[in-house]
Amino acid sequence: MAKKKAEPKVVIHNFVAKHMHEVNQSQVFVDRKKNAKRGYDKHKKGRYSDDYLPFLMAA
Repeated sequence: MAKKKAEPKVVIHNFVAKHMHEVNQSQVFVDRKKNAKRGYDKHKKGRYSDDYLPFLMAA
């Protein structure tokens, strides 16, 4: 009996599945409401005085 030729495997390039392990990872959750009660501000307000603001127009 003659051997059958092996069919070449079709390679499907699935980029989503290829890079899935790099993107889909667990993240640390930060409770912003709890931090706000503690007094944490992401952007501190009132850091500079008006002397250093170049775009402030004196009227």
